[in-house]
Amino acid sequence: MSVRVGVFGATGYSGREIVRLLRHHPRAAVAFTTGSEKGHLAHEKGLEQAADAYMLALPHGIAAKYAAQLRAARPAAVVVDLSGDLRLPTAEAYKKWYGHDHASPELIGKAVFGLSEHYREELQGAKLVSNPGCYATSVLLPLVPLLKDGLVETDGIVADAKSGATGAGRSLREDLLFCEVTDDFSAYSPGRTHRHVGEIESVLLDRTGRSLELTFCPHLLPVKRGILTALYVKPTREVADLRTALERAYSGSAFVHVVDAPPRLSDVQETNDCRISVHAAASGRAVVFSALDNLVKGAAGQAIQNLNLALGWPEADGLPSAFETGAPVGARA
Repeated sequence: MSVRVGVFGATGYSGREIVRLLRHHPRAAVAFTTGSEKGHLAHEKGLEQAADAYMLALPHGIAAKYAAQLRAARPAAVVVDLSGDLRLPTAEAYKKWYGHDHASPELIGKAVFGLSEHYREELQGAKLVSNPGCYATSVLLPLVPLLKDGLVETDGIVADAKSGATGAGRSLREDLLFCEVTDDFSAYSPGRTHRHVGEIESVLLDRTGRSLELTFCPHLLPVKRGILTALYVKPTREVADLRTALERAYSGSAFVHVVDAPPRLSDVQETNDCRISVHAAASGRAVVFSALDNLVKGAAGQAIQNLNLALGWPEADGLPSAFETGAPVGARA
């Protein structure tokens, strides 16, 4: 029998992607959806629906309330929250990065952080999962192994990231209108103002024991989907050692792959893959590239990967990868 999955926020980009991917899942099926469009339940009605697992593709500040109610009503179910509500370790940190008090502080610290490749053991049997942010995933997958092995210095790390417009969601905003985005390129939330900075730093401390202050600047690309991040670092050993460490960390990984040439967005779009490459730069410097699809590995795909792990299934179930199959984008699920 298929596991029944309720999808809250199925009319947003991430929610729609969850529904699309679950259509191809061999063990799970959509039980119901909520959203603002015709044909979907209201979010409050979704709370009344029985399911074995729930995906919350809702805005921050709202998602935690639904997570708390679902946890209380259906404690045996798995709840995966795709918002930022459960990613930070304290209520104070949440307020600092999100600008308001946490709606359900009793849940803080109760969720397993869903960076799948680095929290596999904790995710097995988990009932509450906090899915990472898309930018955070693109930064953490390369940095965690390098910092853990002491192969890059903690000071002076710069993350220069570019994302497609779907990363900002479907809300009606002037800066996301077609005529504002197309044929243009812009930076936003420069330095240390983007919400994912706090998330990245807290996870790096948790997984590597190293504290740092990251310089992070995201940019908006005139494309629909995909993130390409360039990490500028100071290696403590030869650049080849950085690549070796990443290959070792992701040996046998279904979705994270170390490649020779800088990855392109077209390599990873509509897949759950993350491709990483390492290159020498100026003296005492290296650049590490990371590419993924912000809607799949950066959101819906990683959420399903986490659901697979929580339920004891093969983590690649129902998830597309272009790296092993070599299939063109049009042939992917």
